[in-house]
Amino acid sequence: MQPQAQKNTIFGVDIVKGSSRSREAPRYAVVVINGEIERFPSVSRFKLLRMIRQYRPDMLAVDSIQELAPDRAGLIAFLKRLPPEVRLVQVTGNEHQEPLTKLGKEKGIVFNPIVPEEEAFACACLAAMGVGYVVSVFEDRTVIKVSRARSPGRGGWSQNRYRRKVQGKVREKVREIEQKLRDTDYEARVTEGFGGLVNGTFVVNRRRAEIGIHNSREEDVQVSVTSVEKDKIEFIPLEKKNREHIIVGVDPGTTIGVAVLNLDGELKGLVSSRVMSVPDIVSYIREMGKPVVVATDVVPPPATVEKIKRSFKATLFVPNERIAVDEKVRLAKPYGYGNDHERDALAAAVKAYNAYKNKFAQIDRKAPAHMTDDVKAMAVGGKAIDAAIEMLKPRPEKPRPQERAAAHAEDAGAGARVAELREQLRRRDEQIRNLQSYVSDLRRDMRRMERRMEWQGRTISDLQQHGIDDLRRTKEVAIRDREIARLKKEVYDERRRNADLRSNIDRLKQIRVLEFRGDRSPVKIVENLGKDAIAACDKKLGLKPNDIVFVREAGGGPQAASMLIERGIRVVIRGTYMSHLAEEKFMEARVPVVSKEDVGLKIVDDFAVIDSHKLDAAVARWKESMAVRDKQKNAEWFQGIIDDYKSERRREFRNSTKQD
Repeated sequence: MQPQAQKNTIFGVDIVKGSSRSREAPRYAVVVINGEIERFPSVSRFKLLRMIRQYRPDMLAVDSIQELAPDRAGLIAFLKRLPPEVRLVQVTGNEHQEPLTKLGKEKGIVFNPIVPEEEAFACACLAAMGVGYVVSVFEDRTVIKVSRARSPGRGGWSQNRYRRKVQGKVREKVREIEQKLRDTDYEARVTEGFGGLVNGTFVVNRRRAEIGIHNSREEDVQVSVTSVEKDKIEFIPLEKKNREHIIVGVDPGTTIGVAVLNLDGELKGLVSSRVMSVPDIVSYIREMGKPVVVATDVVPPPATVEKIKRSFKATLFVPNERIAVDEKVRLAKPYGYGNDHERDALAAAVKAYNAYKNKFAQIDRKAPAHMTDDVKAMAVGGKAIDAAIEMLKPRPEKPRPQERAAAHAEDAGAGARVAELREQLRRRDEQIRNLQSYVSDLRRDMRRMERRMEWQGRTISDLQQHGIDDLRRTKEVAIRDREIARLKKEVYDERRRNADLRSNIDRLKQIRVLEFRGDRSPVKIVENLGKDAIAACDKKLGLKPNDIVFVREAGGGPQAASMLIERGIRVVIRGTYMSHLAEEKFMEARVPVVSKEDVGLKIVDDFAVIDSHKLDAAVARWKESMAVRDKQKNAEWFQGIIDDYKSERRREFRNSTKQD
């Protein structure tokens, strides 16, 4: 038998296994309270949605919305699959949550927090008590789209007739929806087509559950009804406070100003900020009261003001023309303000209050004192004062069908009335007995749960002690493992260092063999004329006096040349052209620099050899060039002395001539 939908049905839900973020499909424990209590220890997500559509509960209570969806997009997708009247309630708070056990203790609800079914029951009970926040992701606006249910296709002879038929059906459906929305505030946009409409879109300033239009698909036309999403998730307190009606003035812009007056013209709040977003403004206004008028000093009203007005279904007040600065000062000065933005917002609110001031005074004279605030709010919305007062008067309770039947049959005798009252009394007594039995069952369950918790507490203590012992042993093993790993690394490094040293020894032995043979001279290779390359070669092969060095890339500087000179290198063989400064440094130190082509250099593995006779010849040529160079330098030096002497004699001759 399918469950019947009830207005006060509440679902309590808690996750049993899995996660909304994992690939494994989660399962939930569900408790349904609808006069009776039904428990479902483990249901799938699909079955949970099917149960919600069957029962159509008033609230779906959870301790965390992350159990239903991992993020905002997932939450919106989940809520779109729910009936529009179902409210999702997070009982543990808004963005700042409190433990479920703490809330249950404060409200006298005893449950086992490690049993999902018990947590679901606690969530449902707390929501029934008005604890928690309604999760709101949709604005009080709905988009209705009417379009063709199928494409006309490429068509043939009858394509135009078929298109006219389909687009005519779309036009009929649009007109039907317009008729249903005739008493509702909405905006419509249509696209004309051949013989009718291609599509139509309605933006209705009401919630989806209030407009009475649902998703549908017919042979030629389909209707899609969706709620407008908010910029961010809002949490609205479930237990609504009796908030007073207010008038709000808004000055939008980079720095936004908000002023709040009550319906007696008293200032309740004034704020300005550069960082407040529209949701922040709406939250601030909601804390101050319930707006009946949202006012601005700008003509036409900005989109921000329109959005705030729609959030509260308030009346928009716009002056006939832009308010002058001197008038703003005059309107806001009695209240006081801190900057121009607060002044403009306050001036807009005061201007709106003055527009309704006479009507409010009339209401104060006519309406009872306890209902003047509500009558003023209804009058601002367009209700006549007398009609509003009449609507707010308490109405006598309508008699039930059974009572009406008894009243009509009163003349038939009082016996039937007495019998009916006795039957009612019997049902009440039976209901009381059922409730007492239910309380007794709950107390018995509570005692059983207390014993179970005590046993589980002892089990947890034993497991904790075993865990401490295992942790201590695991820690000692981890210390030993780290020490073993450190020693293995040291052994590996030493072995690698020994291998490098053996390789160097083998190379040095080969060099010594070549030195003893005499016809070939060993050469030590330096990759480039740089400090790092020279140091690496010295570390690997050892650079000592009278060594012959081959420099592959000889384009270095004088500092690197000085390093080779300091080590007493006998000859430098260059692989490429050497810089002038480096070559000059070698010349000054009388270290021969020859080309590799001049000495018949041959490279074998990590070292090189040269023909000793070619080396001697190349060194001799270098020395000859150096002798020529020295002779040129001496001649240049001597010529410089002669030139200096001649210059001095000419200067003395000129000076003696001037004196004569």
